[in-house]
Amino acid sequence: MNSPDPNEPENELPTNLADKVGFLGTVVVTIGYIIETIGEGIALSELAQEEKSVEQNKQVNQQQLSDIQSKLDYLINEINAMKKKDDHFRKW
Repeated sequence: MNSPDPNEPENELPTNLADKVGFLGTVVVTIGYIIETIGEGIALSELAQEEKSVEQNKQVNQQQLSDIQSKLDYLINEINAMKKKDDHFRKW
């Protein structure tokens, strides 16, 4: 029986195959990290967009409240003016 010669190409095949499988595993893991990073970037982008939308809605609501307050102030002044006219006519 001949002992296996380490210099024979047949004996190198399992080592090369193990190296290739290990390399492919590393590539797959690296691609997984890249995909995860892209996903986190998308999530952060969506969060920033949502925050921007909320801020815009706040500004719109604040403007609407300001408009309503202005109209209420106008109506209160008109009512007070009508009361003064009514009081003035009642004195006659």
